[in-house]
Amino acid sequence: MIFSPHIVVGAVIGAKIHNLGLIIILGLLTHFIMDKIPHWDYLWPGVKNFKKTKNFNGLFSDLLKMAADGTFGFLIVFLASWHGNFLNFDYLPFIIFGVFISLLPDITIGLSWLLTGRATRYVRFLEKYHYFKENEKEGKITFFNISTEILVIIIAIIILFS
Repeated sequence: MIFSPHIVVGAVIGAKIHNLGLIIILGLLTHFIMDKIPHWDYLWPGVKNFKKTKNFNGLFSDLLKMAADGTFGFLIVFLASWHGNFLNFDYLPFIIFGVFISLLPDITIGLSWLLTGRATRYVRFLEKYHYFKENEKEGKITFFNISTEILVIIIAIIILFS
């Protein structure tokens, strides 16, 4: 999945669960469950090929997409937290930690590609459990594969306010 659903789900876990160990378990577990759901994902050719090509334009393009996606996810979290009065210092460290843990597998995959320029055993292991169909491998957006991500965000927000 793109970053936004992972960010929102991680924030909900952090807002609802105030146990760091449980946040780690649930954050990682939900990340892998969400990655098994049919979804759209952007491709990272600039990150994946940077070690070989040293193409800063491709790398910057990928990082810009990720930054925009992450900003959108954080904006959803901020608006939901502000509306739900979760933005206090008691919940904020747990929300931030939940978001970090829920993004950790994608962060480590990206760093692995960037630093090694190849699919390491670690990357192949994580990607083995990732949902892919031919359209997603090519980066094509369909109504179905983007709607699942929107649905995950909506469900997470509903859980946040319950």
